[in-house]
Amino acid sequence: MKPFLTATGIVITFLFGSRHVKAQGGIEAATGAFKDDVHAAAGLTCNSCHSRSAQGGERYAAIPRTAIAPLCARCHSDAAYMRGFDPRVRVDQFAQYVTSTHGKRMTAGEVRVATCSDCHAAHGIKRAGDPRSPVAPVNVATTCGRCHGDATRMTPFGRDAAIPRDWSASVHAVALLKRGDTSAPTCNSCHGSHGAMPPGVENVANVCAQCHLREAELFRASPKKQIFDAIGQAECLACHSNHRIESPADTWIGLKEGAVCAQCHDETVGGVQTIRDVRQQLDRLSAAVAAADAVLTRAERAGMLVDEGRQALRDARDQRLQSRVLVHAFAIKPFAEMATQGVTAARRAQDTGDAAMRDAQVRRRGLAVATLLVLAFLVTLGLKIRRLPDVHRE
Repeated sequence: MKPFLTATGIVITFLFGSRHVKAQGGIEAATGAFKDDVHAAAGLTCNSCHSRSAQGGERYAAIPRTAIAPLCARCHSDAAYMRGFDPRVRVDQFAQYVTSTHGKRMTAGEVRVATCSDCHAAHGIKRAGDPRSPVAPVNVATTCGRCHGDATRMTPFGRDAAIPRDWSASVHAVALLKRGDTSAPTCNSCHGSHGAMPPGVENVANVCAQCHLREAELFRASPKKQIFDAIGQAECLACHSNHRIESPADTWIGLKEGAVCAQCHDETVGGVQTIRDVRQQLDRLSAAVAAADAVLTRAERAGMLVDEGRQALRDARDQRLQSRVLVHAFAIKPFAEMATQGVTAARRAQDTGDAAMRDAQVRRRGLAVATLLVLAFLVTLGLKIRRLPDVHRE
């Protein structure tokens, strides 16, 4: 069988330091982990990756870190060989790696950067889709964070070790880790995996557009596009930042301290009226939605059916969402049209709730009258019964 030189037996250097495995316990630990390895399942062995130590016996020579990726590539870049295990498997990982920041530095002899075994582990390697894999979507940030969150490792390279912590507080992390939405972006969604490198200023919008297509299209057609290009400003980052991305709020729009618009705009520059109009209409729409929701809730608690009102309210909320997306057009007309539709739908919902509450009041009054009539009847009946002669006494 062709040697399966992948991350299978990877680097004793990574797990046990730069020495040979001298203790039987080290060999046993590696052997135990390898039993649940994807490569072991394919019929490979230690010898597929490792050569015997010059000292003989059961020892294996450590694989130099600079040799790991080329070693893995001997199989993982061979399309004919890999097709025997999975006809859909990619074979360009190494070609991408050598173009990455990690790969370029490793090729230059910098052994502190990541190679295959740092991300995929050494023994006990799982398929990327296996939830136990360190490169499964929910685990990627933790895997990257082992290096990129370590200030001792990052400082020599001039990197900020706070990035993993920032991402963990982002709306993307909440979606992925708390809601289980595996379509939410993690490190490799934006930076790539084997070809990982920071996106340049001119590429940021393209990266974000992989998910936020509508927002990107609106921005590209907006007057802001030419301005940002002229000053070399990364489009999305100016308002949303990069790693610690928060859920947008209507309070971002405005000229007061704390508003995102106020970072660039004040009363003396263009666009002031557009900012004010957008914020005013968003506030009006949100107020209409809140008022409609409140009256519908009261009606439901009163036992009234308000299905039509709830549907109208869903429409209003959807149009509010679309209005917020249309902020990226940086133009009042398309935004105002959608916001007005939302206010109309919210008022329709509120009218349904108000009508239901009036109907509930009518029913309550009718019930009160009916209750009084029944009580009057019972009192009258009781009086009549008391006036009847006592048959037993006679």
